[in-house]
Amino acid sequence: MGFIKNSFDSNSDKNEQNLKGSETLTNNIEFESNDISKLTEALLSKTSEGLTAIEELKGTMEQIAAAAEENAGAAEESLSAIEEIRRNSQTLEENSEKIMNISVKFQDLIKEANQSILEDKEKIDTTAKMATNIANKAEELYDSSKKIDDAVNLITKLAKKTSLLALNAAIEAAKAKEKGKSFTIMASEIRLIASKSNRYVTNIKDIVNLTQEKIEHSKKSMDSLRTDMENAEKIANESSQKMSEIVSYIDESIKTTQEIVKNVKEAAKEVENLNQNAETIAAAAEESASAVSEITNTVSVQVSSFSQAEEAAKAIEKIVEKIEKNDLDGSTIEELASAAEELSGTNEELKNSIEQVVEALNQIEEAAQISKEDAKRAYEVVNLALEKVEKSKKLLQNLYEKVNQIDTEFEKVVNAVAKIKVTVLENTKNSEEVVPLLNFINSKISSLNNMIRKIELSIVQIAALSINGSVEAIRAGELGLGFSEVSKDIKELASTSEENLNKVINIIDNVKEENDQINVLVNNIILTQNSENEKLVRIEYELAKNKENLSQVLQTVDIGVSLVEHIFNALEQSKIAANQILEAAELSYTNTKESKEAAKIILDISKDMQALAHKLFVLSSNLSGENKND
Repeated sequence: MGFIKNSFDSNSDKNEQNLKGSETLTNNIEFESNDISKLTEALLSKTSEGLTAIEELKGTMEQIAAAAEENAGAAEESLSAIEEIRRNSQTLEENSEKIMNISVKFQDLIKEANQSILEDKEKIDTTAKMATNIANKAEELYDSSKKIDDAVNLITKLAKKTSLLALNAAIEAAKAKEKGKSFTIMASEIRLIASKSNRYVTNIKDIVNLTQEKIEHSKKSMDSLRTDMENAEKIANESSQKMSEIVSYIDESIKTTQEIVKNVKEAAKEVENLNQNAETIAAAAEESASAVSEITNTVSVQVSSFSQAEEAAKAIEKIVEKIEKNDLDGSTIEELASAAEELSGTNEELKNSIEQVVEALNQIEEAAQISKEDAKRAYEVVNLALEKVEKSKKLLQNLYEKVNQIDTEFEKVVNAVAKIKVTVLENTKNSEEVVPLLNFINSKISSLNNMIRKIELSIVQIAALSINGSVEAIRAGELGLGFSEVSKDIKELASTSEENLNKVINIIDNVKEENDQINVLVNNIILTQNSENEKLVRIEYELAKNKENLSQVLQTVDIGVSLVEHIFNALEQSKIAANQILEAAELSYTNTKESKEAAKIILDISKDMQALAHKLFVLSSNLSGENKND
């Protein structure tokens, strides 16, 4: 609906009513029927009062026009601010949705990565246990290799004893002279076997020393592997805990973002109400300005009317001077009647226009009242929206801090995964380096077995020689008694050596078996770590890729903080505009009241002037009648 109704075109049927009520002046001025001079003075006084009132009305209307212009400007600023709020709110809502989408995907990735890390942790734990098992077995292997030392000592003693028996056999052969030739040959064979045994022993010692060195190296590698895997497991545990914390942080971030979206939507809803208020105020200001413009034009006409009335009153004053000089004729009376009639018409127009001004002022007053109410509502709406936006502002700041915290923890996780990967790679490499050592140990065990087999063959040969020696000793009779003792010793040595060699062979077999077990475990570790390394490479890649998404979230939140700041400033601007509109509306309302008072004064003056003009017309009519009678 329009606030100002166009009411400047309804003048009908009012002149007659005014004429009927014109016999009594509103200020209770009483005149004698023939006192034209006093009537003229009253007319001049009323026109002067009217012009003064018109000037007052013009002043208040200028203030109303300024208030309307201020209202229009403030409403325009408010609408501009509202449009900015709408735009920023929409962008903020879209960005918040984007943050939630990225956060959900990021959370899923973290959960998946955490599950993979937990699985890796189990495998790392298994690897660490295998490494512990290997280290323990390497310790056992090393201990077993030390037992070979004892066996080698036995073989060394065997070789020495064989050499001693070879010497005894040679002595006994020399004693037997011609009958000891066979003894000499056997002594030579025994000496040869003893010599070979000594060489074998030397080789065995070298092999055992080298094997022990490699076993020690393997043991250290496995100890290192165990330590590294235990550290990797610890890092995996910490990473898993951090990932769980990140998942929890993301949950909080998503809830915070949802609350931000809720507050932004609520603020946007309030802004729509604010928009309606601003549009209403803008329309009111526009119509008020239009009405004020028309009233101003009407007031200008009224000034002209009062000026005409003043001129008419002055003209009547001159006629009165003629009357006072008894210079009265028909034309003078006609001039008086004409001036009175003209004055009456001017006053009628003046009264009608001022009544229309009053009606328009009522409409302006109503518009000012509506603007006041709308401005108050707008102020309340802005405060509600500011409250929502202030909350969103704090939530965004919290979100920014939370995302920064996630970023920091995530960086630690990425570094931890990289560290685990490096550890697994290094351990794989170290494990692969152990395999050749174990293979080397196996090859040396094979060499050791060959040496033992040769010594075993030597013992068999010695045992055979001892039997031959016993036979020859019997043949030699008394001369063979010494050799018989030697042969007996050789036989006992062979028997004892065979038992010792069996122990050595068992030790070597145990060493080989333990070494083979270690080899299998190491290869299992290599396979496990290769598999885990592939998975860690994939996890590291996914985490690095999503690091960019996290950076994007940070940027988006940062933009959100800026958008909320803009929305907050725009609302503050709307709040200022609402205050300005309220002040302008109150001023307009007050000025309208004053304008209505001025208009009432002008209306009363115009009625008084109408009554005076009618009285003059009656007097002039009476004079005209008297003149005709004369």
